[in-house]
Amino acid sequence: MISGWTRFLPRKNKKDVDRSIRYIVSHAYKNVPFYRRTFDKSGVNPVDIRKAEELTHLPIIKRLDMMVAGPAEYLSCDVSPEELVIRHTTGTTGTPVTVYKNRLEEAFRKITIIDAYKRNTSLTCPMTLVNVGPERKDGSTKIVQKIGPITIIKLFRDIPMEKKISILMSIKPTIMGGRPSAYWNLANALREKKIIPHSPRLITGGAEILFPHVRKLLENVFRCRVADYYNSEEGGNLAWGCPANPELMHPNTATVWIEAVDQQGMPVPPGSEGHLIITNLYNYSMPFIRYETGDRGILLETGKCQCGFNGPVMRLTEGRNENFIVLPDGREISPRIMYNVVNSVLPHDKKDWSMIEAIRVFQIIQESNDLIEIKVVPGPAYSNSLWRAVEENLKILHPAMRLKVSIVDDLQPEPGKKFHQVLGKLSSRWKCERDNRENK
Repeated sequence: MISGWTRFLPRKNKKDVDRSIRYIVSHAYKNVPFYRRTFDKSGVNPVDIRKAEELTHLPIIKRLDMMVAGPAEYLSCDVSPEELVIRHTTGTTGTPVTVYKNRLEEAFRKITIIDAYKRNTSLTCPMTLVNVGPERKDGSTKIVQKIGPITIIKLFRDIPMEKKISILMSIKPTIMGGRPSAYWNLANALREKKIIPHSPRLITGGAEILFPHVRKLLENVFRCRVADYYNSEEGGNLAWGCPANPELMHPNTATVWIEAVDQQGMPVPPGSEGHLIITNLYNYSMPFIRYETGDRGILLETGKCQCGFNGPVMRLTEGRNENFIVLPDGREISPRIMYNVVNSVLPHDKKDWSMIEAIRVFQIIQESNDLIEIKVVPGPAYSNSLWRAVEENLKILHPAMRLKVSIVDDLQPEPGKKFHQVLGKLSSRWKCERDNRENK
């Protein structure tokens, strides 16, 4: 098989992974200016990278460096940006990332997500997939979408809870996927209203840590298997929850190779916690090679698992774990809603405006229930006028809400921690139940 097409195998063995890595690394050096410059600076010859374990000779790529370089640098020189599918990350790391893929790469991403679902349940068509809590972004505005025998229902974050419940009760979902914080609000609303929803075959959590108290709530309300999935726009499904042990995950070697490294970027031994680094095995248009995710985890010894999978094992230890925001009237809102309050009014659609040129990194912090502070590392095109619309949005949440903007030179996480885009420091129901579960 031609090595270039090995990257599209929906299930790869170790030889397939190594073959894909050789192809992607070689391609990136030849056709992507950002990687040629980075590899040359490190003094590493990409020809010497023959297998996954040798990726450690290459430098770790930070998302801010990549985004500042711009599409002309980080896209393959033989692709046309106008013909690519564009996706945007939610910015939970403080630096939103624009991800480009061609149509085949986008289709493969979706295929591998469906295949990852099959690790936890049997699937037959037709299917109804329900996405709980997504944003309306990248042209995604329709609640119902049909792709052949698959129906996709999106319960967008801004849909009123009563309507979400009405939509959910009108269908029989096959699989539900979404953010634990969005599930938390939905499941609590169903429980409080004493509504018994249809039971899907599988519920998957992603984009945030799936805490035990949320898993237990979902199991009680929906009466089905709940599995943790590790996904990202940059790679698709990175790992899927082990059916035999809910505390473990299996890295998806169809899509990425995952490393755990220390502060100096050196691999940590199996069983030790480290920063998670990914190499995308299929994205030719915009390669991600030794790309820093901002998450932390533990890679365990590879071997035959109780679930039958023979491959790598991991545990996600520090991810998108953000506390709820508490409003002056006591209402609690998801950190993703607070992020959207800020991000949705920034002028992303203006042709002459670039997020990365205006704002390098920002963080939303709640110290008191009527004050939101935004710490900003400004870019060369930064303007204080950006925050006027944010102030208006906060007033819509509650008239007493105030905004404070602080300019800083840098924003870094605490040692051994992940950077949190939204930092809620008040006591909330979410935080109390999470802490109570962890202390038992």
